Amino acid sequence: MSLLALAVSWFRRRLLLSMSALAIALGVAVMFAVLAVMNGFLYEFERTIREFAGDVVVRPLRTGDRTARPLEDYLAALEGIEGVVSVEPRLNWFGLVGRRGARALDDPRSADLSGLLLVGVDDPPAAPQGFGDDPPLWPGRAVADRLQLAPGERLEVISYAAGDDGQPFPVRGTFTVGAAFATGQFDQDLDRALVPRAALARFARSHTGFSDVMLRAGPGADVPELAARVRERLERNGLMLPGETAVLTWRDQGGNFLAAVENQRGILSMVFFFIVLVAAYQLVATLLLTVAEKRHDLGVLGALGAAPARIAGFFVALGLFIAGAGTAAGLLLGWWLSHNLDVVEGWIGGDEPIFRADIYKFETIPIAIDPASLGVLVGATLAAAALFSFLPAWRGARTPLIRALQSR
Repeated sequence: MSLLALAVSWFRRRLLLSMSALAIALGVAVMFAVLAVMNGFLYEFERTIREFAGDVVVRPLRTGDRTARPLEDYLAALEGIEGVVSVEPRLNWFGLVGRRGARALDDPRSADLSGLLLVGVDDPPAAPQGFGDDPPLWPGRAVADRLQLAPGERLEVISYAAGDDGQPFPVRGTFTVGAAFATGQFDQDLDRALVPRAALARFARSHTGFSDVMLRAGPGADVPELAARVRERLERNGLMLPGETAVLTWRDQGGNFLAAVENQRGILSMVFFFIVLVAAYQLVATLLLTVAEKRHDLGVLGALGAAPARIAGFFVALGLFIAGAGTAAGLLLGWWLSHNLDVVEGWIGGDEPIFRADIYKFETIPIAIDPASLGVLVGATLAAAALFSFLPAWRGARTPLIRALQSR
């Protein structure tokens, strides 16, 4: 019988070894699920930011709308930059919305009005037939559900615009609701609506007709390097004076929340990997007990010519075999957990949802399986198992041959 066959035989017949593999499997499965969810959060957050706000944003910082540079100056300066696939101006304007004819519209302080970020775009969704003369407004799906907006319904919007003397004055307009859109990020779908940029500029009395310029990069482009090229081009055209223009990458727009998610992923990964280490550490006790119980077998191996180094290697291999079996089972269990989180949520929370979109920002639990992270997890688990197997291997190799043969 080969040493490998002996290791498999011990693993199958001794429940303690199988339980050690199960402990490692549970730790790896939890770690797998945590990594999948946290990577999913980062991936989806990055995707929604880049799809809605672009890879790089050029934002004028002049305080007055009239004093900002014309849009044409920015478009001319940004033309032909390497790595830029598209350039799209946008106009962001805040307003209070309510149903047309509502008495609350006469008092902007009313609690019945809802704040909404109006995003003026040049390529909005197609407006359905029968909208009339009012400009269309496409709400986010969450805000449409909250306000119970239906396509074709008319909304009144109250906001403020800058007069010729620089003083703000109230403006009021009517928009017709179109089909709701969804970005996948709950807070973005909750507080904004798309409108044609030209119509929003007329409503807001905007002199420039834009608040920022969104740039999309090509696949595989280095976004920080692209932002540096944009700054250089704007400086060359006199549009990058201090306090006049800001150039922001998608990471800058993610702000503290993105940094918090990345930090949380690191902390959780460290905490849950300690669970895997504890599961692997119990190999020390398990294999030491195996050495004590299998003294006679070790004596027989020594009598048959097995050198102490080979016996030590056998116990290290046995520890790796247990850890490998546990890791493989843990990966399978972790994959199942990651793809059935709604089932697990039902088991844990019962009728009460644990994952709430208004807290975690996404309507569903995002999942992203990163092969590199899993490779590190598997490698670290096997390395820990090999390390923790050295003490039992050393004890097994130093077992006296005569005493081992006499033990039963």
